[in-house]
Amino acid sequence: MKKYFYSLLILAAVSCTAMPDASETNGNGSLLITKVSGGDFSVGDKIGLFMFEESDTPYGGSVIADNLLVEITGSGASLDGTVFFPDSRVDMFAYYPYWDDSYILDNFLSVYTYEDQRPLEQYRESEHKFVKFLGYENTGKPVELAFERLVGRLSFELIPGDGFSSADELMDCEIVIPNIKYNSGIFIETGELKEPEGNRDFFPYVDEMAVADGKVSGIYAMIVPQRLPKGASIANIRIGDDVFRCILDNDFTICKGVNYTVSLTLEKSATKGPDAVCGVSRLSISESPWE
Repeated sequence: MKKYFYSLLILAAVSCTAMPDASETNGNGSLLITKVSGGDFSVGDKIGLFMFEESDTPYGGSVIADNLLVEITGSGASLDGTVFFPDSRVDMFAYYPYWDDSYILDNFLSVYTYEDQRPLEQYRESEHKFVKFLGYENTGKPVELAFERLVGRLSFELIPGDGFSSADELMDCEIVIPNIKYNSGIFIETGELKEPEGNRDFFPYVDEMAVADGKVSGIYAMIVPQRLPKGASIANIRIGDDVFRCILDNDFTICKGVNYTVSLTLEKSATKGPDAVCGVSRLSISESPWE
């Protein structure tokens, strides 16, 4: 899987001579320039940026940038408009993916994951990211805003057990993650997530599914933070006429910014037919760095 690192470098010059790329200033300060550091986002990714003059409450001052579109390009980033830095401190927040319609309600920014993540675009746009920065003073030096992921990721590994001759037999599978909450939000003043709501069956991203080291991997799903109770199925897998329901032995909490590898050893049913239920001889979940 392609690796993404999420940070946005915002440069605020005190004068045009301090930043050669800044070609315009006015009485309110200098032009705000954005660049992407270290190839962080993919070309075409769209970020929304808000900036306010500092006030007694976060984001309560005069609006400087109101959902300004920042689009990642091959050479860095481009702004859909111009922004000038004031003499006062500013509060900022930025988010991905960019929405141009109503997405903020009661100071909560929507965090929504697609239930069908098989299309790459819907999978990528389920990986919400957010950064806030309060009380920034323009010093003429860059300030790096490091985005945090607001969702967790499930990475599935399918391992052949009894009844399978090789992992290749597991490639022709249909996977559903049942009864997952998909809708949450982040309180922009504190960065806290609210309890998710709305249950739907999920279909993970499978375009990178492949056999390696005797197992099938490359199956991913973005999930908003939530708790799955003991006895719930973390995946229903159909291979031909066989159905595998992968039942959790314990409560499982999905946290933001964490990758969970879900390893499943599948045992083929001795009986056939549409109602055949097969076994999962081993289910383990481990955490690893999300790179």
